Amino acid sequence: MNPVPVTRLLALLLCLSLPCLSQQIPLKSITAIKSIDPADTDFSDLKGLKVAIGNARIVMLGEQTHGEGSTYLAKTRLIKYLHEQLGFEVLAFESGFYDMARIWENTRQGSPFRQEIPGSLFYMYAGSKQMIPLFDYIQSKVQQPDSLVVTGFESQHSGEKSKTQMLPDFEKFLKSRNPDLVDADWEVFKKVAVATMSSRPYRPSATEKKIFLDKLTELKKVLPSGEGSPANHFIASAGFWYRVVCSLESQAIRYWEMIPGNEMSVRDLQMAENLIWLAEKAYPGKKIIVWAHNVHNAKTTHELKTDIAGINDFFSSYTPMGATVYQHFGQAVYNIGFTGYSGSFIDFNDGKLLPLAPAAAESIEGQLAQTTYNYAFINYRKAKGWLRQTQNGMLMDYIPGKANWPEIMDGVFFIKNPTPVDR
Repeated sequence: MNPVPVTRLLALLLCLSLPCLSQQIPLKSITAIKSIDPADTDFSDLKGLKVAIGNARIVMLGEQTHGEGSTYLAKTRLIKYLHEQLGFEVLAFESGFYDMARIWENTRQGSPFRQEIPGSLFYMYAGSKQMIPLFDYIQSKVQQPDSLVVTGFESQHSGEKSKTQMLPDFEKFLKSRNPDLVDADWEVFKKVAVATMSSRPYRPSATEKKIFLDKLTELKKVLPSGEGSPANHFIASAGFWYRVVCSLESQAIRYWEMIPGNEMSVRDLQMAENLIWLAEKAYPGKKIIVWAHNVHNAKTTHELKTDIAGINDFFSSYTPMGATVYQHFGQAVYNIGFTGYSGSFIDFNDGKLLPLAPAAAESIEGQLAQTTYNYAFINYRKAKGWLRQTQNGMLMDYIPGKANWPEIMDGVFFIKNPTPVDR
């Protein structure tokens, strides 16, 4: 009998000590994560993330869906780690730019954070029980030197605070700075803005539409876009109101179907510009955690292919928020996508429980499921060989696709059995 080659012998020994994978995902690329429990403050298992993040100033935490409670728990634990161990000071939600500013202003002035969020923080976040540990953590730090500041970058204004308080706040600001702008056209502008925020099918009359768009142009000309945030927060900042005006414009032209091509790119561009303003003008020098869907955080989706033609058309014509943020900040951004193997989640559109069938064995998720790890992390920035090739995986709503994943995200956080939110 021929002797077993040393290389094969080493491989056999490795398989005895570690789970063998059917394909070629390098085991040394996988960091085991022991827990997603926010109460677990032994962060020793997260050292691999620290190495991966390095000197990044902006860390983006994604999610496959808006209805997966296990990801909410995992992100909460990561946020506590990033805040307590790595010096991150700001948490920016995929939620209304004005809504979150008003929520935080009220919280700083003594109103309980959990009392402020219903109807104004995105409802899947505000109403999910798995978010309570994060909300309580934020509240516990409000008046502390190490507070975790909360903000939002979403360009769609749909929260109750936007509908009821934003225009009165804006009018108060204008009367102090540019009182001539508060005229008859301003009254039309307010009416159209509130109606647009309240109903996507709403359409103003031709006269109202012209007045609204003309007022937008006038406001953008007089508001200094680069002004930052004064000590008494956003409400007194012309730069903040400039971003609000741009967001209203983005929302209106999208809702009124005035955009050819992929209108989601317009939303994402405005979200990116809002986030850049927050990073450079509102919180200059501070380290920021971004909470958003995987697809918004993606560096690109152009090469991602699925078996669904309509989805492919969307991906090929879409420019995510992450693409603009990366173009602006470069390697100072680190984007962690989230994914899973088999479980269930809530469809946030209709509230139905949806099953997640086991991912294909050859996919990134399928191979990670063959390990003994319930939770794991891969740093794609250090990926070589097989991981740099086109592989099966999932980015959005657990739809299988093929991509060179390091081109889309910097790292991936794996949850073997995703579970739905409890509402």
